[in-house]
Amino acid sequence: MRNRLLMSIIVIALAAAGRVTAQGDAAADTVYEFPPVIIVGNAIVDQTTIRDNGSKVSSVSQAQIRDLNAIDLPSALRRVPGVTISRYNLVGSYGGGEGGTIYIRGQGSNRPGASIQTLVDGVPKFVGIWTHPLMDILDVDRAEQIDVYKSPQPVKYGNMSLGAVNMVTRRMHAEGRRTSFTAIGGQENTYSLNFTHGGKTGAFDYYFGGTARGSDGHRENADGQLRSWWGRTGYQFNDSWNASVIFSGSDNWADDPGPVGGPKPTRGRYNTSDYSVNATLANHADRTSGFVRFYADNGAIGWEQWSGATNNWFNTNTDWLNSGLRIQQNISLGGATELTLGFDYDNYGGEVWEQHAAPANDMRLPEVNFSNTAGYAQIRHTFDLGGGTLLQPSAGARFNHHNTFDDQFAPELGVTLGREKWTVFGNYTQGFNYAGVYSVWFYDVAWNSADGYKDLEAELVDHYELGLKLQPSPRATFEFSVFHDRGSNRIRMIPPPPPPPSFVNIDNYEITGFETSLSWNPYNSLSLFSGLTLLSMTPESMPQSPGYTFTVGGNYRFHKQFQLSADMSAIDERYVINGRFANLDAVPLANIPRTDSFVMVNAKLSYMLGRPGSAHHGSQLFIAVENLTGTSYEYKPGYPMPGATAMFGLTVDY
Repeated sequence: MRNRLLMSIIVIALAAAGRVTAQGDAAADTVYEFPPVIIVGNAIVDQTTIRDNGSKVSSVSQAQIRDLNAIDLPSALRRVPGVTISRYNLVGSYGGGEGGTIYIRGQGSNRPGASIQTLVDGVPKFVGIWTHPLMDILDVDRAEQIDVYKSPQPVKYGNMSLGAVNMVTRRMHAEGRRTSFTAIGGQENTYSLNFTHGGKTGAFDYYFGGTARGSDGHRENADGQLRSWWGRTGYQFNDSWNASVIFSGSDNWADDPGPVGGPKPTRGRYNTSDYSVNATLANHADRTSGFVRFYADNGAIGWEQWSGATNNWFNTNTDWLNSGLRIQQNISLGGATELTLGFDYDNYGGEVWEQHAAPANDMRLPEVNFSNTAGYAQIRHTFDLGGGTLLQPSAGARFNHHNTFDDQFAPELGVTLGREKWTVFGNYTQGFNYAGVYSVWFYDVAWNSADGYKDLEAELVDHYELGLKLQPSPRATFEFSVFHDRGSNRIRMIPPPPPPPSFVNIDNYEITGFETSLSWNPYNSLSLFSGLTLLSMTPESMPQSPGYTFTVGGNYRFHKQFQLSADMSAIDERYVINGRFANLDAVPLANIPRTDSFVMVNAKLSYMLGRPGSAHHGSQLFIAVENLTGTSYEYKPGYPMPGATAMFGLTVDY
């Protein structure tokens, strides 16, 4: 049963908080930030942006990542309203599904494939064959900011963006140099070492860093290890032109502890590695700005497994190469009208070798690549209605040509209406999601049914959202929205009889939701945040879609040098099933695995070694405890997460 009492209390509490009024700016993307006089940083979420297409973006900055003691992308985002996660281990993500990933408002659960696009500096980063993100190749320590797009973004990001997460790499913005080193140790032989150094001299800037993490895990075979490095260089040619190059690499593994009460996995390790480069030439003038960007990402998966059928080992080895070109230009057509034009080319794919102890059982997929070639445009105009009231409608569309599947046209409409202390926003989009190269593997190799995948259509989502943002002062922001997703053409595997199996565009679904958040800094030394997301799904068994998620947290600075960062999360029960291979309309609810609701508290106490504004203002000693109350909880049935887990750390920042 869902915890209706807790949900009612949460709704009443946030409704009372909603009496606070707020501020907006309807003329452009609206960023709400607290003035620099406030000593303590914003809690949980740094800022909320209303985009000029009427959609919401939640941003988590480097400061929140530090205050949350987040060691990977799921732990950095799991308190953001509307975001839920799954994982097995303290360090490392086993596989691309329940073993470690993120979900946004019920999207992102089907594997293989995905409907949430993960990006780094505006370019996609995912497994080119199986078409889903990998958390371990997304190093959170490089992030200056992480932006969470909670609704489809077909014009901005195109295919596979029914939700999106974009990680922005750190850069030096001011003259000088900065060096930081963090060492963390804790229970289960868990450790984390991170080093960064950056500098800026005149027109040239650079930043680079590296991270090493590992843990023995809270259960046998729940261990993992992460290694990553990254760098960014930039050069400002003049007031109008600049260039940057960003490069990164990683080498990681995570083990599968197996379900409690079941047999110990004979063999189960998930190895990942990747190397990427992103080169950008950007321009900026009074009436226009834009960029040309080239990227490439070369990665590999080595999945070590055990076959019950042959009672012997086998490996699934995946090598992928994604590359592309992205061009965008924003043009002012007059004081109140702006036009955005863009072109994207994305090529993704690779090869798969399922290697068995008996070579006769091997299966191979030679190199296969899919590509998307797309043009897009968005136009927006601001009407001054008088008395400080601004109305900004916008319209956009993307035309996408796929080298294998049917072309796709994706429209987008948005509107904002606001004055000094409030903004009303609305948005309609139609997101699309093609089958990935995984479909070739199943049809041509596993099912021996060549070219059967070519009849698949894109999955579609029609998204509607309407909301209000209020801000009575720079210290308080309250916002809420209602949204509805109508999904169609969802791809599902149809098993025999008759053989062979097949993928079919057969499933439809609906998600209706309510989301609200409150940011409040009542004092210079105290910042508070709360957020609530409610979901109602059809069918009810939609996976990874809890009926409610609630977060409340804060940062409190006391005795000048101490800071307490704490948060509480409450998550409803949720079904855990792969909708790619299950008919959610036909399976009885009692037969679908699900996790219980839970409440978890986390806290971090820091002693600041430097003064605010000093060269070493980020230096600190700290202790962080995850799951402070020792709550028993799972993200997947049979895979209990650890109880209270303490970490001790030192950051030297100068």
